[in-house]
Amino acid sequence: MKLPDKFAAITPYTPVTGDYAVRLDANESFLPLPDWLLREIHGTWARLPLHRYPDPLATAVRQRAASLYGVDADQVVAGNGSDELIALIMSTFTPRKGRVLLTDPDFSMYRFYADLYELGCRAIGKPDRRPDIDAVLRSAEEEPPDLVIFSNPCNPAGLGAPRQEVLRLLDAVSCPVVVDEAYMDFWDQSVIDCIPQYGNLIVLKTCSKAVGLAGLRLGFAIAQRGIAGALLKIKSPYNVNALTQAAGEVVLSHPVYLRNCAARIKSATLSLQGSLRALAAQTGGWLGVLPTETNFVLLQTPEAGSIFSSLCRRGILIRKLGPTLLRVTAGSISEQAALLQALEEIVVEFQGGFLHEDQNRNGSAPY
Repeated sequence: MKLPDKFAAITPYTPVTGDYAVRLDANESFLPLPDWLLREIHGTWARLPLHRYPDPLATAVRQRAASLYGVDADQVVAGNGSDELIALIMSTFTPRKGRVLLTDPDFSMYRFYADLYELGCRAIGKPDRRPDIDAVLRSAEEEPPDLVIFSNPCNPAGLGAPRQEVLRLLDAVSCPVVVDEAYMDFWDQSVIDCIPQYGNLIVLKTCSKAVGLAGLRLGFAIAQRGIAGALLKIKSPYNVNALTQAAGEVVLSHPVYLRNCAARIKSATLSLQGSLRALAAQTGGWLGVLPTETNFVLLQTPEAGSIFSSLCRRGILIRKLGPTLLRVTAGSISEQAALLQALEEIVVEFQGGFLHEDQNRNGSAPY
């Protein structure tokens, strides 16, 4: 059978797999759920009627999310991770052969789903790693899009558009604007409180970062009732399984714990950034550390491939974003210590002329 032509243009998301002692590649939380919280989750799971379908509307966990984010429950849609919600939004609010306006670089799944639904994409660059709102507005005026979507702060660029810039964009365009706040737990420029004023605003939230539930796949789209109601109407009937709903309801009911997790992760990120800068200062300029507003640090170096390969050989996985850029997720004290020790060894090897890139290992991956 011949596959549709659109498949030729689609690049699949291919997370790196393998057995690594230290994994700092996927921007997950390094904080395991504490025993007291696991006991609460397990107690809830034990009472679930698993022979029955889950609540199709995920009512209880949507209510918890609404309370956490300061919105009404009927403004919240739960999804099987933010990825499902991105796909749902694109399929719902764009016409056939519609146009999506992106920023570049950004989360690769935006373009993936746009290509899947055969939508035209226009990507606006980030000259200083922040979304260029002026350029987005110029593009929207020249060729009005059917949807604008970007992460804020951005993965993988690490920086975001300040709140007032996002509001300026919302004031200027009439199409839906999706602001993916997956990393906003580590910054302070959220626009979620502006949903009552903007009928075209959709904010995405995830439980895979600061919340620490990456393995259960839970995300939320938050918007005015009309948009939320449309998404609820066309989503699949049982898109969030019972175990995920129950665990999400439990964890989201502890806002103090969640704020503490975000603070600990941010502290670990700053500590990692400081340690890497101290190491970079010893390299004579061939290793640089870029600031971020997320839970990861960016290393810039012409030796990205060599460093990535050498870390892999030592059982440490980070993300290689291209020939000169590496992304390192904040980790536990022991994980960061192992990384820094390995990098110190690599720096010595490089300065001694022994470091070389393993051409047989391909470490590049989508964002």
